[in-house]
Amino acid sequence: MTTLDQINELRAELQSCFFTKAERASAEAELASLLAQAQSEKEQFERHLGEILADLE
Repeated sequence: MTTLDQINELRAELQSCFFTKAERASAEAELASLLAQAQSEKEQFERHLGEILADLE
């Protein structure tokens, strides 16, 4: 499962499921971690793409 899939699944669960306070806090912390990971993956992809495009010039 991709990071984006995990984010979407967790967002859906947070919207539609009932959680205890502790469960909700844990899920929200996991979502924050996944969002940071997705941003990091995006930045890494953009760096690599830039390197590839620079090699083509």
